Amino acid sequence: MKPIIGITSNIDSTAHKLQNTYIQAVITGGGIPFIIPTGVESDVRQITKLLDGLIISGGGDMNPHLFNEEPLPRLGNVTPERDKIELKLAKHMLTLDKPILGICRGHQVLNVAFGGTLFQDIDSQCTNPILQHNQKAKREYQSHTVHIVKGTILESIAASDKIMVNSFHHQALKDVPSPLVVSGRASDGIVEAVESTVHHFVVGVQWHPEALMQNADQVSKRLFEAYMKACMERMIAVEYH
Repeated sequence: MKPIIGITSNIDSTAHKLQNTYIQAVITGGGIPFIIPTGVESDVRQITKLLDGLIISGGGDMNPHLFNEEPLPRLGNVTPERDKIELKLAKHMLTLDKPILGICRGHQVLNVAFGGTLFQDIDSQCTNPILQHNQKAKREYQSHTVHIVKGTILESIAASDKIMVNSFHHQALKDVPSPLVVSGRASDGIVEAVESTVHHFVVGVQWHPEALMQNADQVSKRLFEAYMKACMERMIAVEYH
């Protein structure tokens, strides 16, 4: 038996889209990937019962109305239908205490699902000098460092207090509510990783570990291994409940 992993997808005017690297990361980790489209909000309870884990994938901006803000000039493209399904999925998976891995936009969705807020555009909203968070290098290449908080799940995975990551975002976490804690920051202070202190495995990362795995990055590999192990444990617990 393999854990079934739901992966959310992006949407434009004609198609649902998902980078193949997400799918390959799940398969390599020993799971069965299922792509979740928009428009299935009424079926979320049934979907989450079938899933052993959820990956909230990367993509465009979140609608600031979801965290009680008006849109600022540098807000990018928003997809309310995607916001709706991902927030509903996240909240139901949290209720069931099934593992969640939020990646890039998914990291931001996770924070908003807990009641947190975002910077709509870090370059215009942050006063401190900001690193290049939307790298010009290929997706599989590392761009900047992340400093890891001691005693966190991420530290146990990274086995280090500093790692290198890739970076493709202009929104970022602002207020991080309990039970989430910050487990990693860039050198400019931008929140790069969070995790829940009350769930079995709920982790958000601002970078794209599934892309770094294509370049044999060991921290990314261990992150997916830890996530898939948690999904397998949850699957076994449900099966023998």
